[in-house]
Amino acid sequence: MTQMLQEADELRRNGKYEQARELYEQIVAEQPQLAMAWWGLAHVVMNQGDFELASKHFAQAAEMAPDNQRILYDWAMLRTMLGEYDAARPLFEKVVAIDPNSKEGAEAQKQLSYY
Repeated sequence: MTQMLQEADELRRNGKYEQARELYEQIVAEQPQLAMAWWGLAHVVMNQGDFELASKHFAQAAEMAPDNQRILYDWAMLRTMLGEYDAARPLFEKVVAIDPNSKEGAEAQKQLSYY
């Protein structure tokens, strides 16, 4: 499954969203507890313009890995992009609480400074 996830990630990074989406959907169907597959799927559907579904997939990923700063930060950024500041703020706060000195923690602090 790790190899499939790496392949899906590579497709996503290269902008091959349809192919990546098919692979991520296969992965989450077979291993629904795999947070990073939900995270990757969220990015794909976000890039395809389905922001509501992307938010649901980020939520699913966060449920599987509630302390993963990358997942929480990316979800918060999507909420910010959509103007959902009241929903984004607690996500940024949680990222900072997990580790304020990490890359994501520093970026979340920067985002919180705008509030």
